Amino acid sequence: MTGLLPSLDMSSGSRLQLSSGSRGSKVDFLCGWGAGCVETCILFPSSKLIFRQQLHGLLVKEAVHQLRSEGLPMLYRGLLPPLIMRTSTRALMYGMFDQYQVQLNCHHSPPGSSFTWCHASAAFLAGVTEALLCPLERIQVLLQHSAFHDHFKNTKEAFTVVRAHGIPEFYRGMSLVLVRNGLSNACFFTLREPLKRTIVQNVSPNHAPSPIVSLMADFVSGGVLGASISTVFFPINVVKHRMQSMIGTPFESAINVFRVVWEERNRSIKELYRGVHLNYSRSLVAWGITNSVYEFLKRSFEEAR
Repeated sequence: MTGLLPSLDMSSGSRLQLSSGSRGSKVDFLCGWGAGCVETCILFPSSKLIFRQQLHGLLVKEAVHQLRSEGLPMLYRGLLPPLIMRTSTRALMYGMFDQYQVQLNCHHSPPGSSFTWCHASAAFLAGVTEALLCPLERIQVLLQHSAFHDHFKNTKEAFTVVRAHGIPEFYRGMSLVLVRNGLSNACFFTLREPLKRTIVQNVSPNHAPSPIVSLMADFVSGGVLGASISTVFFPINVVKHRMQSMIGTPFESAINVFRVVWEERNRSIKELYRGVHLNYSRSLVAWGITNSVYEFLKRSFEEAR
């Protein structure tokens, strides 16, 4: 799921001018990369736990037992693909959102607001651009799947095995990745700034926010939005994981795979959303970290100029 959104401690007009003047700037890409790195290293174990629940429909206790039985060395198996993927996708997400704003002339939108079609379009396009990294997501799924522990030992072997089945194998689930990324980015980037402004106005109604208040507002706004959006798109990830956990089999449409999952989960919405509580909690922390780290790095770069 930013580029330069209006800050509350400077005029929105000057911030938007800075955005439009940053054509070609690499700062947003670098800050996004750093935020993705911090997020991934902290939260990888919980992400793997949620993945097992989504794939096998396990309870939390069962998923924890499965990971414990595999041992500590296996807990961080598959870290490299998500580390590469998160740093790359976050860099693209924030960096390309800024670039698309420039290309679409979003600085001509009403001052002080990211809640416009222009910003939504820029965010959607940034999400579509992120989808180019679908092969990394595909490899991560295979490495986390217990059924493939004996098929390949590391990321390089996983890439080799998948490539042997043809390039299209890297792009299983691509249609769902495009839908998820595009729509979730549009929601995140258009709502993030208004939510942050509301938080700051309630905490510091009569004066400019302190750095601590700004950091807290970044964490809360990013966390709440990220967790809510990931909950809405949770079933899409369930189906995507099922599609990407297959290799060498005929390709099936997302609708057909959803029907299979729906039958396996006893046509129960509750079972389809199994793991959503952990997913919400993890996303709350993950997007809080990502958004606050990104904004902290961004402010640090701007102050250093």
